[in-house]
Amino acid sequence: MQSTIESLQVADHKEGFFHLLGIEEGIDRIPHSSVVDDALSKMEYAKVNDILFQLFDRIINRKILYHHQNVLLPNNTFQIGTDGYWTHNYTHPHSVDNQGNNNCPYCLPRVHNKGKANEFTSWVHVIVTFVLICGSGLTIPLYAYPLKANQITNIENHEKFKEECELAAAHVVLPVFRARYPRQSFTFLGDALYANKPFIRLCNRLKFDYIIVLKNTVQKKLNKHCDGLGKTEIYQKHYTHQATTTITKGTIIKKAAWFNVVEMGGEIFTNVLRFEENIIRSDGSSKTLYKGAWLCSRKIFHNNCFKMAERGRSRWGHEDLHNTCKRRGFDIKHDMARSNPNLLMIWKIMIFIAFFITELFFCTIIAQNLQKTRSRMKFSRDILQQFVEISWKVISMTPIMIKPRVQFRFHFGGP
Repeated sequence: MQSTIESLQVADHKEGFFHLLGIEEGIDRIPHSSVVDDALSKMEYAKVNDILFQLFDRIINRKILYHHQNVLLPNNTFQIGTDGYWTHNYTHPHSVDNQGNNNCPYCLPRVHNKGKANEFTSWVHVIVTFVLICGSGLTIPLYAYPLKANQITNIENHEKFKEECELAAAHVVLPVFRARYPRQSFTFLGDALYANKPFIRLCNRLKFDYIIVLKNTVQKKLNKHCDGLGKTEIYQKHYTHQATTTITKGTIIKKAAWFNVVEMGGEIFTNVLRFEENIIRSDGSSKTLYKGAWLCSRKIFHNNCFKMAERGRSRWGHEDLHNTCKRRGFDIKHDMARSNPNLLMIWKIMIFIAFFITELFFCTIIAQNLQKTRSRMKFSRDILQQFVEISWKVISMTPIMIKPRVQFRFHFGGP
């Protein structure tokens, strides 16, 4: 930021950039990056994380979600998804005490080649994000939870390590959601690792609805019980549904079968939905487009089975959030302030805050009209370039700036 300001040769351009940043006139320099880092490092991580909730509160209070309820609030409930990712991977401790020992609470040790001559340990930072999954591809981060070393026991198997991180975070964070929003309706959309009795028990206790992927490799007893029920005449007649849709390439056939109030064990009951989508092409050939199953908290019927499957499949969209933060301008993997663990996590939360605001901005009609064929990264850079190159007098005289009140209009109906 300092180098950008110092590169501005025209006084009007520098003035416009200062107005953009909210810097008072007469101040020639912004604080040095070391001063900013020092100030941020003294902030409490929880308070910075709470800014995401505060932004969410403003959306709720301004009824943005309710004004676009058909798209953003399927079944009038907030759909929550979660995903964990690694921000850094160190071969040596990045933050040490006077004795040279690792003192970063967020460094999770990973043992490689255990028991072999080439055994070694690396350290990773794992952040589990909880996001609001809306329609029309809109995904908004609501909470970022960094795992600490004392929360994870499986440090060898890569897949088990990731699953344990996400499960541990969910058991901590979902109660935070319920405590802050005691009356809101939430639906948790999760992958197969959440299809277990402790997590279903947690959702029941917190009054969270859920749609969780069910694979054949998990809950084998439950799947076997459903297989047996599915072979009976009464289930084939009354607990299945089929629909066909004609398209230019052929015919789409959707099939659903469901099993309400089946026992998982330990006096825990749930509902199982199985869904399959096939296409019969014009030349007579056929192909399975999708086949899957879910655990559902709500009972399943003819009139909601396909909608339930659609909601379960919508979970995929939120995984693109991390790709955007890594590769589309937010640079979340950059090792900022590597020597200060608290500052490092605060920078990560600030990136999610920026993503939150940017995601909403790109839903506005004015952004969609101006973006045209440009990527979001290119469009954002072009906006910044305008503030750098156009004088503040010109910017301040534009119609949108001289209105007594600036209002954004949102459009969520497009692709």
